[in-house]
Amino acid sequence: MKNSSSNISPDEERTKKAKKDIDYSLFVAPVLLIVCVVFFTIINPRFISLPNLMNILRQGGPLFIVSFGLSAVILTGSIDISSDGMMSLCGICSVMLANVITGGGGWLSLLLGVAIGLVFGSVIGYLVSYVRLPSFLVTYGTSTICRGIALIISGGVAQNTMFAAFKKMGNGSVFGFFPTMAVFAIVIFICMHILTKKTKYGRSLYAIGANERVATLCGLPTNKYKMLSFMIAGACTGLAGVLMSARLGAGTHAQGEGMSLDAIAAVVMGGTTLSGGRGSVARCITGVFVILMLNNGLNLMGVSPHVQVLVKGIVVILAVAASKDWKSKEIVK
Repeated sequence: MKNSSSNISPDEERTKKAKKDIDYSLFVAPVLLIVCVVFFTIINPRFISLPNLMNILRQGGPLFIVSFGLSAVILTGSIDISSDGMMSLCGICSVMLANVITGGGGWLSLLLGVAIGLVFGSVIGYLVSYVRLPSFLVTYGTSTICRGIALIISGGVAQNTMFAAFKKMGNGSVFGFFPTMAVFAIVIFICMHILTKKTKYGRSLYAIGANERVATLCGLPTNKYKMLSFMIAGACTGLAGVLMSARLGAGTHAQGEGMSLDAIAAVVMGGTTLSGGRGSVARCITGVFVILMLNNGLNLMGVSPHVQVLVKGIVVILAVAASKDWKSKEIVK
Protein backbone atom coordinates (compact mmCIF):
# COMPACT_ATOMS: atom_id res chain seq x y z
CA MET A 1 0.00 0.00 0.00
CA LYS A 2 1.43 3.39 -1.00
CA ASN A 3 2.08 6.02 1.59
CA SER A 4 -0.53 8.77 1.26
CA SER A 5 2.13 11.41 1.90
CA SER A 6 3.78 10.52 -1.40
CA ASN A 7 0.68 11.79 -3.22
CA ILE A 8 1.16 15.32 -1.85
CA SER A 9 2.47 17.69 -4.50
CA PRO A 10 5.42 20.05 -3.83
CA ASP A 11 3.05 23.05 -3.98
CA GLU A 12 0.81 21.51 -1.33
CA GLU A 13 3.83 20.81 0.87
CA ARG A 14 4.97 24.43 0.58
CA THR A 15 1.47 25.65 1.38
CA LYS A 16 1.29 23.36 4.40
CA LYS A 17 4.68 24.54 5.62
CA ALA A 18 3.73 28.20 5.10
CA LYS A 19 0.64 27.73 7.26
CA LYS A 20 2.78 26.24 10.02
CA ASP A 21 5.16 29.19 9.80
CA ILE A 22 2.40 31.78 10.26
CA ASP A 23 2.88 33.65 13.54
CA TYR A 24 -0.69 33.85 14.77
CA SER A 25 0.39 35.82 17.86
CA LEU A 26 0.70 38.88 15.62
CA PHE A 27 -3.07 38.93 15.08
CA VAL A 28 -4.13 38.87 18.74
CA ALA A 29 -3.56 42.55 19.61
CA PRO A 30 -4.94 43.96 16.30
CA VAL A 31 -8.09 41.84 16.57
CA LEU A 32 -8.57 42.81 20.21
CA LEU A 33 -7.98 46.46 19.32
CA ILE A 34 -10.66 46.35 16.61
CA VAL A 35 -13.09 44.68 19.03
CA CYS A 36 -12.44 47.40 21.63
CA VAL A 37 -12.94 50.22 19.13
CA VAL A 38 -16.19 48.76 17.75
CA PHE A 39 -17.60 47.88 21.17
CA PHE A 40 -16.85 51.19 22.89
CA THR A 41 -17.99 53.20 19.85
CA ILE A 42 -21.35 51.42 19.92
CA ILE A 43 -21.69 52.07 23.64
CA ASN A 44 -20.58 55.70 23.37
CA PRO A 45 -20.04 57.30 19.93
CA ARG A 46 -17.90 59.99 21.60
CA PHE A 47 -15.21 57.33 22.02
CA ILE A 48 -14.10 57.64 18.39
CA SER A 49 -14.22 61.45 18.33
CA LEU A 50 -11.01 63.34 17.50
CA PRO A 51 -10.76 65.11 20.90
CA ASN A 52 -11.04 61.78 22.73
CA LEU A 53 -8.49 60.09 20.47
CA MET A 54 -6.05 62.95 21.06
CA ASN A 55 -6.69 62.62 24.78
CA ILE A 56 -5.82 58.92 24.57
CA LEU A 57 -2.53 59.77 22.86
CA ARG A 58 -1.74 62.45 25.45
CA GLN A 59 -2.42 60.13 28.38
CA GLY A 60 -0.72 57.18 26.72
CA GLY A 61 2.56 58.90 25.84
CA PRO A 62 4.46 57.59 28.90
CA LEU A 63 3.25 54.02 28.35
CA PHE A 64 4.35 54.11 24.71
CA ILE A 65 7.81 55.39 25.66
CA VAL A 66 8.35 52.87 28.47
CA SER A 67 7.15 50.02 26.23
CA PHE A 68 9.52 50.99 23.40
CA GLY A 69 12.49 50.98 25.78
CA LEU A 70 11.36 47.78 27.47
CA SER A 71 11.18 45.97 24.12
CA ALA A 72 14.98 46.02 23.87
CA VAL A 73 15.29 44.33 27.27
CA ILE A 74 12.66 41.67 26.54
CA LEU A 75 14.24 40.87 23.17
CA THR A 76 17.31 39.67 25.10
CA GLY A 77 15.14 37.39 27.24
CA SER A 78 15.42 39.55 30.37
CA ILE A 79 12.72 41.50 32.20
CA ASP A 80 12.52 44.98 33.73
CA ILE A 81 9.91 45.98 36.31
CA SER A 82 11.73 49.04 37.65
CA SER A 83 9.59 51.58 35.78
CA ASP A 84 7.09 52.15 38.60
CA GLY A 85 9.50 53.51 41.19
CA MET A 86 11.93 55.04 38.70
CA MET A 87 9.18 57.15 37.11
CA SER A 88 8.19 58.59 40.48
CA LEU A 89 11.80 59.52 41.35
CA CYS A 90 12.53 61.06 37.93
CA GLY A 91 9.25 62.96 37.97
CA ILE A 92 9.75 64.42 41.45
CA CYS A 93 13.37 65.41 40.75
CA SER A 94 12.43 67.11 37.50
CA VAL A 95 9.66 69.12 39.18
CA MET A 96 11.94 70.16 42.03
CA LEU A 97 14.55 71.34 39.53
CA ALA A 98 11.92 73.22 37.52
CA ASN A 99 10.85 75.03 40.68
CA VAL A 100 14.34 76.38 41.41
CA ILE A 101 15.20 77.48 37.87
CA THR A 102 13.86 80.77 36.57
CA GLY A 103 11.33 80.09 33.84
CA GLY A 104 10.72 76.49 34.82
CA GLY A 105 13.78 74.91 33.20
CA GLY A 106 11.76 72.63 30.94
CA TRP A 107 14.55 71.03 28.94
CA LEU A 108 17.00 70.92 31.86
CA SER A 109 14.38 69.11 33.92
CA LEU A 110 13.85 66.72 31.05
CA LEU A 111 17.56 65.98 30.80
CA LEU A 112 17.79 65.45 34.57
CA GLY A 113 15.03 62.83 34.47
CA VAL A 114 16.64 61.01 31.54
CA ALA A 115 20.04 61.13 33.28
CA ILE A 116 18.63 59.62 36.49
CA GLY A 117 16.95 56.85 34.51
CA LEU A 118 20.18 56.23 32.61
CA VAL A 119 22.21 55.92 35.83
CA PHE A 120 19.82 53.43 37.41
CA GLY A 121 19.55 51.56 34.11
CA SER A 122 23.35 51.27 34.08
CA VAL A 123 23.40 49.85 37.60
CA ILE A 124 20.69 47.34 36.73
CA GLY A 125 22.44 46.38 33.51
CA TYR A 126 25.76 45.82 35.28
CA LEU A 127 24.22 43.68 38.03
CA VAL A 128 22.25 41.57 35.53
CA SER A 129 24.89 41.27 32.80
CA TYR A 130 28.18 41.06 34.70
CA VAL A 131 27.25 40.00 38.24
CA ARG A 132 24.65 37.61 36.75
CA LEU A 133 21.84 38.44 39.17
CA PRO A 134 18.23 37.66 38.11
CA SER A 135 16.77 40.62 36.21
CA PHE A 136 13.37 40.28 37.88
CA LEU A 137 14.75 40.64 41.41
CA VAL A 138 17.26 43.36 40.51
CA THR A 139 14.65 45.54 38.80
CA TYR A 140 12.11 44.93 41.57
CA GLY A 141 14.66 46.03 44.16
CA THR A 142 15.62 49.06 42.08
CA SER A 143 11.99 50.12 41.77
CA THR A 144 11.60 49.92 45.55
CA ILE A 145 14.82 51.90 46.13
CA CYS A 146 13.73 54.63 43.70
CA ARG A 147 10.33 54.98 45.32
CA GLY A 148 11.99 55.13 48.75
CA ILE A 149 14.31 57.92 47.61
CA ALA A 150 11.33 59.74 46.09
CA LEU A 151 9.48 59.55 49.41
CA ILE A 152 12.51 60.82 51.33
CA ILE A 153 13.29 63.85 49.15
CA SER A 154 9.62 64.83 48.77
CA GLY A 155 8.61 64.11 52.35
CA GLY A 156 5.74 62.06 50.97
CA VAL A 157 4.13 65.27 49.64
CA ALA A 158 3.32 65.98 45.99
CA GLN A 159 5.73 68.46 44.42
CA ASN A 160 3.68 70.95 42.39
CA THR A 161 4.89 73.36 39.73
CA MET A 162 3.20 76.30 38.05
CA PHE A 163 5.80 76.93 35.36
CA ALA A 164 4.23 76.83 31.91
CA ALA A 165 7.53 75.92 30.20
CA PHE A 166 7.64 72.68 32.15
CA LYS A 167 3.96 71.78 31.89
CA LYS A 168 3.90 72.50 28.15
CA MET A 169 6.00 69.39 27.51
CA GLY A 170 3.14 67.22 28.73
CA ASN A 171 0.13 69.32 27.77
CA GLY A 172 1.26 71.18 24.65
CA SER A 173 0.16 70.43 21.11
CA VAL A 174 1.48 70.62 17.57
CA PHE A 175 -0.65 72.12 14.77
CA GLY A 176 -3.16 73.04 17.43
CA PHE A 177 -4.45 69.53 18.09
CA PHE A 178 -1.72 66.84 18.02
CA PRO A 179 -0.30 66.23 21.54
CA THR A 180 3.35 67.02 22.18
CA MET A 181 3.40 63.86 24.29
CA ALA A 182 2.66 61.82 21.15
CA VAL A 183 5.47 63.59 19.28
CA PHE A 184 7.94 62.47 21.96
CA ALA A 185 6.61 58.90 21.64
CA ILE A 186 6.96 58.95 17.84
CA VAL A 187 10.55 60.21 18.04
CA ILE A 188 11.46 57.47 20.55
CA PHE A 189 9.78 54.85 18.36
CA ILE A 190 11.72 55.90 15.27
CA CYS A 191 15.00 55.86 17.20
CA MET A 192 14.29 52.45 18.75
CA HIS A 193 13.09 50.96 15.47
CA ILE A 194 16.25 52.02 13.65
CA LEU A 195 18.42 50.90 16.57
CA THR A 196 16.91 47.41 16.78
CA LYS A 197 16.43 46.76 13.07
CA LYS A 198 19.24 48.60 11.26
CA THR A 199 22.26 48.24 13.54
CA LYS A 200 24.61 45.46 14.64
CA TYR A 201 23.52 46.07 18.21
CA GLY A 202 19.86 45.55 17.32
CA ARG A 203 20.50 42.34 15.38
CA SER A 204 22.60 41.09 18.28
CA LEU A 205 19.66 41.47 20.67
CA TYR A 206 17.77 38.81 18.71
CA ALA A 207 20.78 36.50 18.80
CA ILE A 208 21.18 36.97 22.56
CA GLY A 209 17.49 36.29 23.16
CA ALA A 210 17.50 33.20 20.95
CA ASN A 211 20.59 31.64 22.58
CA GLU A 212 22.88 33.78 24.70
CA ARG A 213 25.57 31.09 25.02
CA VAL A 214 25.83 30.60 21.26
CA ALA A 215 25.88 34.38 20.74
CA THR A 216 28.80 34.64 23.18
CA LEU A 217 30.68 31.82 21.43
CA CYS A 218 30.18 33.67 18.13
CA GLY A 219 32.09 36.61 19.55
CA LEU A 220 29.22 38.96 20.36
CA PRO A 221 29.76 41.18 23.44
CA THR A 222 26.58 39.88 25.05
CA ASN A 223 27.18 41.41 28.48
CA LYS A 224 27.83 44.83 26.97
CA TYR A 225 24.73 44.70 24.77
CA LYS A 226 22.47 43.49 27.59
CA MET A 227 23.72 46.28 29.83
CA LEU A 228 23.09 48.80 27.05
CA SER A 229 19.51 47.53 26.72
CA PHE A 230 18.82 48.23 30.40
CA MET A 231 20.42 51.66 30.04
CA ILE A 232 18.09 52.47 27.11
CA ALA A 233 15.08 51.22 29.06
CA GLY A 234 16.12 53.35 32.04
CA ALA A 235 16.52 56.47 29.90
CA CYS A 236 13.08 55.90 28.34
CA THR A 237 11.57 55.43 31.79
CA GLY A 238 13.18 58.65 33.01
CA LEU A 239 11.76 60.53 30.03
CA ALA A 240 8.31 59.05 30.62
CA GLY A 241 8.43 60.04 34.30
CA VAL A 242 9.25 63.67 33.46
CA LEU A 243 6.53 63.87 30.81
CA MET A 244 3.95 62.41 33.17
CA SER A 245 4.84 65.01 35.81
CA ALA A 246 4.66 67.73 33.15
CA ARG A 247 1.17 66.59 32.16
CA LEU A 248 -0.01 66.44 35.77
CA GLY A 249 1.82 69.61 36.79
CA ALA A 250 3.24 67.73 39.77
CA GLY A 251 5.56 64.92 40.78
CA THR A 252 4.28 62.36 43.27
CA HIS A 253 5.65 59.18 44.80
CA ALA A 254 2.56 57.33 43.52
CA GLN A 255 2.96 58.17 39.83
CA GLY A 256 3.94 55.33 37.57
CA GLU A 257 2.22 52.65 39.67
CA GLY A 258 1.37 49.69 37.46
CA MET A 259 3.38 51.07 34.54
CA SER A 260 5.84 48.16 34.44
CA LEU A 261 3.18 45.48 34.20
CA ASP A 262 1.16 47.47 31.65
CA ALA A 263 4.28 47.90 29.49
CA ILE A 264 5.22 44.22 29.75
CA ALA A 265 1.67 43.20 28.86
CA ALA A 266 1.67 45.56 25.88
CA VAL A 267 4.99 44.25 24.58
CA VAL A 268 3.96 40.60 24.95
CA MET A 269 0.48 41.17 23.52
CA GLY A 270 2.15 42.68 20.49
CA GLY A 271 3.92 39.38 19.79
CA THR A 272 7.32 39.81 21.47
CA THR A 273 8.10 36.65 23.44
CA LEU A 274 9.27 36.83 27.05
CA SER A 275 11.96 34.28 26.27
CA GLY A 276 13.53 36.74 23.83
CA GLY A 277 14.75 36.43 20.27
CA ARG A 278 11.43 37.18 18.59
CA GLY A 279 9.44 40.38 18.26
CA SER A 280 10.00 44.05 17.50
CA VAL A 281 9.46 47.55 18.84
CA ALA A 282 6.72 48.16 16.27
CA ARG A 283 4.70 45.18 17.48
CA CYS A 284 4.07 46.64 20.92
CA ILE A 285 2.18 49.63 19.47
CA THR A 286 -1.06 47.67 19.09
CA GLY A 287 -0.59 46.19 22.56
CA VAL A 288 -0.28 49.67 24.07
CA PHE A 289 -3.36 50.86 22.20
CA VAL A 290 -5.39 47.91 23.55
CA ILE A 291 -4.57 48.89 27.14
CA LEU A 292 -5.22 52.59 26.48
CA MET A 293 -8.51 51.88 24.71
CA LEU A 294 -9.64 49.67 27.59
CA ASN A 295 -8.84 52.35 30.16
CA ASN A 296 -10.51 55.14 28.21
CA GLY A 297 -13.54 53.13 27.10
CA LEU A 298 -14.30 51.87 30.58
CA ASN A 299 -13.99 55.43 31.92
CA LEU A 300 -16.48 56.71 29.37
CA MET A 301 -18.86 53.93 30.37
CA GLY A 302 -18.65 55.11 33.98
CA VAL A 303 -17.31 51.77 35.21
CA SER A 304 -15.95 51.78 38.75
CA PRO A 305 -12.13 52.06 38.92
CA HIS A 306 -12.05 48.86 40.97
CA VAL A 307 -13.98 46.97 38.30
CA GLN A 308 -11.74 48.48 35.62
CA VAL A 309 -8.68 46.89 37.23
CA LEU A 310 -10.46 43.53 37.27
CA VAL A 311 -11.59 43.75 33.63
CA LYS A 312 -8.19 44.92 32.39
CA GLY A 313 -6.46 42.12 34.26
CA ILE A 314 -8.70 39.47 32.72
CA VAL A 315 -8.33 40.87 29.20
CA VAL A 316 -4.54 41.12 29.49
CA ILE A 317 -4.20 37.53 30.74
CA LEU A 318 -6.41 36.17 27.95
CA ALA A 319 -4.59 38.22 25.31
CA VAL A 320 -1.13 37.18 26.51
CA ALA A 321 -2.23 33.54 26.69
CA ALA A 322 -3.56 33.73 23.14
CA SER A 323 -0.35 35.31 21.84
CA LYS A 324 1.95 32.77 23.56
CA ASP A 325 3.85 30.22 21.49
CA TRP A 326 2.80 27.08 23.34
CA LYS A 327 5.28 24.91 21.41
CA SER A 328 8.29 26.67 22.92
CA LYS A 329 9.48 26.58 26.52
CA GLU A 330 9.93 30.22 27.38
CA ILE A 331 12.41 31.15 30.08
CA VAL A 332 12.80 34.70 31.38
CA LYS A 333 16.45 35.33 32.20
